[in-house]
Amino acid sequence: RGDVVVKISIYQIAIERDANRLAFRSLEHMTSAGGGRIPAELYDCVYTGEVAAETLEDIFYIFNAAHPLGYKGRSLSVSDVVEIFPASGESEFYFCEPIGFKRIRFEKSRTGR
Repeated sequence: RGDVVVKISIYQIAIERDANRLAFRSLEHMTSAGGGRIPAELYDCVYTGEVAAETLEDIFYIFNAAHPLGYKGRSLSVSDVVEIFPASGESEFYFCEPIGFKRIRFEKSRTGR
C-alpha cells in the first residue's frame, strides 16, 4: 500500500435502528426505499483517523484484512459510507456498492454519533 496518508471517517448502519433492513443493500435499493435519499440517521460513525491509502480499494482492503488498532466497526461492506477529507476543500462521501464505490451526498449531521 502506498505512502499517501489520508484522513477518513467510516459510517455504518446501526443494525438496531435498521427497521427496513437496508444494511448491506445497494445504493439503488436504499434510495428507492428511502425516497431518493440515503437515511443518514441510521448510520453511526465507527472510525475517524488517518490511513495509508491511495484509493478507495486500498481503504476497502485495510478495513477488511488489516483493521487499524482500536477499530471497532464491522469489516467494510456494501451500504457503508466512507468520508474522505482532502487536504483542500470539502470532504467527499463514497457509498460502498457490491462492486466499487459511488460518490454520494450524505448528511453526516443526521448520523447517530
